[in-house]
Amino acid sequence: MSNANKQTLDAQKLYENAIASIQLGIEDFELSQKPSNEGGNPARTLSSVRNLYAGMLLLFKYKIAISVESEDDAYQLIHNPPNKILPHPDGAGGIEWKPDGKFKPTTIDVSAIAERFKKFKIEVDWKAIEKLQLCRNELEHLHPRNTFGELASFVAELFPVLSDFITTELEEVPQDTLGHSWEIMLAHQTFYNQKVAECKSSWDEADIPNGMLEFLEDCGCEECGSKLIRASLRSLQDGYSVENDEEKFNYQCISCGHIELIVPILMGAFESEFFYWPPDGDEPTYETCCFCHHDTFVVDEQTCRWCEYSLDYTECSICGEALMQDDQDNDGLCGSCNHRVHKD
Repeated sequence: MSNANKQTLDAQKLYENAIASIQLGIEDFELSQKPSNEGGNPARTLSSVRNLYAGMLLLFKYKIAISVESEDDAYQLIHNPPNKILPHPDGAGGIEWKPDGKFKPTTIDVSAIAERFKKFKIEVDWKAIEKLQLCRNELEHLHPRNTFGELASFVAELFPVLSDFITTELEEVPQDTLGHSWEIMLAHQTFYNQKVAECKSSWDEADIPNGMLEFLEDCGCEECGSKLIRASLRSLQDGYSVENDEEKFNYQCISCGHIELIVPILMGAFESEFFYWPPDGDEPTYETCCFCHHDTFVVDEQTCRWCEYSLDYTECSICGEALMQDDQDNDGLCGSCNHRVHKD
């Protein structure tokens, strides 16, 4: 393709568009979080996510583009190559290599950006970007599982990612690059981290079973999706505990004020972690505990995450077969050996 028409890229324009999108996303975020009587509008959540996501991808493409010296190479790096390139006679006894058929250049997507980052040794926390992408996709398809409440956590997670990328990869000062938007993000992250700490400490006296504690961080408000949920002060004052009063112990959402039982969403987080699908032939990963009757007995661990019940007998004393909950009344024998012993 050495004799193909050269394409050039205006990297500076790409950079300006990226910064403008991120700034708009932060402004939309600020409006989405304010109450309506202060000019806020939760509907700005969608435009916030769109702009933040688009801005981050443009910034990533800009970094890829400036990783090479040639403007033509920069153009090629951030565009998808044609599916098919074939030789065409040039009318003078030679050939030109051109895309076959009509070809409209398109820019690379997230997976291609990640591939180029790997090759050029550009570092970024992709987990935060993937969360934002998932949120964007669900909002775009009118399935807003991640709503304005959960967006607050995305922006808090995005803040250090953006800060590190601008500082390390672009070698710029974030405060200068983003201007007032930087101050908004910094104030939000400081506030958000304080609230996360408050929420976490509020559960210290709630007596969540030890085996279930790890799932608390995956729980979110059923009303707005926010992860900022604390143990209900009323539940604590009434002397309730999660372990003993699951039908009474509530959480309270700091973002929207919604109050609801904590155990159903705690169980939902547990089930997501140990998800299995019988129609696909999956074997059960958890079952009902014979001691506390919660559906929290993890098969691989042979322990209940709710009451910490574990098996007295783990293998048959005669044949060595692994024993399950149903075998515990056989005094250390599997069903087959128990049947033969008592038959004899």
